[in-house]
Amino acid sequence: MAQDPETAGLSAELLSRYSGPCPRYTSYPTADRFAPLGDAEPWRALRDIDSLSLYVHIPFCHSLCYFCACNKVITQQYGLASSYLDQLLQEAQWYRSKVAGVPVTQLHLGGGTPTYLSDGDLRRLLDGLGEVFDLRAGDGVEYSIEADPRTLEIDTLDTLRALGFNRLSLGIQDFNPDVQRAINRICSYEQVAQLTSAARARGFKSISYDLIYGLPGQSVASLQRTLDRALELAPERIALYHYAHLPHRFKAQRLIDSDLIPGPAQKIAMQLAAVARLTQAGYEFLGMDHFALPGDELAGASRAGRLARNFQGYTLMPADALVGLGASAISYSRDGYWQNLHRLKEYAQAVSERGMATSRGWLLDGDDRLRQWVIGELMCRLRLDKDEVTRRAGVPFEEYFGDELARLQPMFDDGLLRQDARYLHITERGRWFVRNAAAAFDRYLNGGATEARYSRVL
Repeated sequence: MAQDPETAGLSAELLSRYSGPCPRYTSYPTADRFAPLGDAEPWRALRDIDSLSLYVHIPFCHSLCYFCACNKVITQQYGLASSYLDQLLQEAQWYRSKVAGVPVTQLHLGGGTPTYLSDGDLRRLLDGLGEVFDLRAGDGVEYSIEADPRTLEIDTLDTLRALGFNRLSLGIQDFNPDVQRAINRICSYEQVAQLTSAARARGFKSISYDLIYGLPGQSVASLQRTLDRALELAPERIALYHYAHLPHRFKAQRLIDSDLIPGPAQKIAMQLAAVARLTQAGYEFLGMDHFALPGDELAGASRAGRLARNFQGYTLMPADALVGLGASAISYSRDGYWQNLHRLKEYAQAVSERGMATSRGWLLDGDDRLRQWVIGELMCRLRLDKDEVTRRAGVPFEEYFGDELARLQPMFDDGLLRQDARYLHITERGRWFVRNAAAAFDRYLNGGATEARYSRVL
């Protein structure tokens, strides 16, 4: 279990020094580097896989949350969602010959708000996917869905369980009414408590709460109260994200009063207080911004060194490839990445004309694959086997990654990293800065390429 931040040696000064913008490394290279693929077809490698993850993007929401940076469509016209589902299932058919007979070990519905779909359309979606993909519901697979507790009905929980969903993620963000008004997302504690109880009664084996710190109007005291309320309900997992205020990129964030956003020092104080509260309550820190109770499977996977990472964050069921369906969805194979068009109209037209909607991606070379593996080891296992790097690279670790080791020296000096003859280790307090360690191995971030904008570590 992660130590209390004080005993782990964290300080406001240390947090401040490593709090700058940094990729989250749900992929390597990161998606902002993707470009037109030309004649490259990374999906050809799907024919050589033994297991598959499936992601479905449902972009629709009933109302606008000002903080949100997701690819979304705000509408009350349900017909748009129904026709989108037709297009998505048509896109799924494009993969039929490429993934025939490959079992899906992980299915995730994200958005937007996936539970925007009616119960009938949720059934239609799963039935349609089952015509193409080998869906095997049960305890041996992970079916998860993101839900808005403001609109999720108890009857929909029954539908989801009948369809095989066993994990539920509730987007709460904050329980403070003033903060909720500032971000236009009013959600009562009673709604969340009722849904949590109902989901458990129906056999959902893991419930996750999404919370955010650094929102307008938040303070250390108000965040503590939100955490206390969340802890009363004891969700198996808590994701505590840092709010990235980028109004120049996301129009919805321009509706937030910037004067209400906590300053850097306040955010660091929130981070320290939140980590202390969660670890004292028995949650284990998995890395990045994820916490889980010791009995949760994700915590067990972390202790056993079996964590993996994909576009949905940490997972305990890694697969050989990921197929993403829907507008803006990203897919992955051994050979690279491919991403769909973002806008619904363009996505629909492409699927109608071509059967698929890929707009850009990345074909991996040998160096990409090595760095992808290195970053994954750091993010998920918190150590790097230098002998294995030497074997994969064909040259000694220190020779291949000499510049990277130089960039990491401040982290060694600060006690965030250490190394012995075989391993480079991320220390206990270094866990909070794993993104910084991974970034040192990012060829495109450190190689003079055009700088991209990322969220801050804190």
